[in-house]
Amino acid sequence: MSLKSLSLHPKFAGFLDVVAGLLFLFALKRVSLWWILLVYLMLRFIWWIILVRLVYYPQNIKRFWHLLTLVVFHFGIVLLLLFVEWMPSWYLIGLIYLFFPLVSFWLLPAKSGVHLSFVAKPYRRWRFWMSAFGLFGIWSGTFAAVFLQILNISYWFLLISASLVTIAITIWWWMEYNIEKNPLFWWWAICVGVFILEIAWVLFRWPLGYFVSAMILVWFWYDIWLLARFHLLPAGINWPKQILFFIINGVLLLTFLVLIVKWK
Repeated sequence: MSLKSLSLHPKFAGFLDVVAGLLFLFALKRVSLWWILLVYLMLRFIWWIILVRLVYYPQNIKRFWHLLTLVVFHFGIVLLLLFVEWMPSWYLIGLIYLFFPLVSFWLLPAKSGVHLSFVAKPYRRWRFWMSAFGLFGIWSGTFAAVFLQILNISYWFLLISASLVTIAITIWWWMEYNIEKNPLFWWWAICVGVFILEIAWVLFRWPLGYFVSAMILVWFWYDIWLLARFHLLPAGINWPKQILFFIINGVLLLTFLVLIVKWK
């Protein structure tokens, strides 16, 4: 029997991934050398490549985009787990690490499933939030490397590298929403990159921790990504609806900065 003839049920695949995730977290707690960590990362990637290949996907859902979501989410979560110090937070992030991929598999329709258009939107939205959480982890690791001076390289290199990753994720998710790739599309991508780099440079100088800085940056990224997405669609921006959205976001962000964040 060849791999092409196998077809795992999505819910069973989710269960298998939870088991693999538990093994990875158990191993991660005992890592003491960087090259061993790289080996574990590669084994996790290989596992997902095999699992995604074996799971049934309907024709309108691409395996590659699910795999890419898992990789971005995994990389971001690992950076969070490496830098978090409070153990309850570590275990909470570990639960998120197990839960999010599980749901992404469970949202896939079974082979006999119907109403694919009905399940495609929740599946796509869940993957988007996985990507956003992964981006939060990537920026947390970037700010941690800058603030703690872990790497003996210019902080500009780290900020620019993370900004390029952010541009790539931005373009990817505009494509997922079928945005036409025209000159305006690429100008918006460049503007998002410049905006994120400027915000990162400002946050680097604020008296904040790296987790808070990453959360604020991704918060702004999501707002600008959403605004550009609607602007690039033929229907354009529904300003009455979006103004209310930005007002609520502004109030929540201000509340977060004033009442929750512990300033240095």
